Amino acid sequence: MIDSFLSFLFHRRTLIATLLIASTAVILYITLMPSDKIGSHSLYQYDKAGHFVLFFGWTFLFGLLMISVKEVNANLILIFIAGSLFGIIIELMQDWLPFGRSADLHDAIADILGALAATLVLFVIRRRVPKISLKNSKP
Repeated sequence: MIDSFLSFLFHRRTLIATLLIASTAVILYITLMPSDKIGSHSLYQYDKAGHFVLFFGWTFLFGLLMISVKEVNANLILIFIAGSLFGIIIELMQDWLPFGRSADLHDAIADILGALAATLVLFVIRRRVPKISLKNSKP
């Protein structure tokens, strides 16, 4: 069942790319939104978990796309670095842009941990990929 789901995903690179672009836009909007538009909500007590989930998802989608394009030989270290840098750059942008936001080291750590967790899941998936034919995959 897992192999058939992975095969489904790997044969739909356009879907993965579209989800990656959409998640990038959502993450940028959520994390760079001016502070006066955020308001106060009880969900903010789960801020770090939100960062973890967002960057797990982004890194996972990015990694799936790279694995499907590279046909297994995607470098997981580079995928992890890309997910981590995306989170760190956003934290720095929060400090630099005039939206009343500030960088938070704990947010960056949650972003990096999300990227790391996604990379570990991708490691397990990549080990299964040789069983799945990527040769006939559609772009």
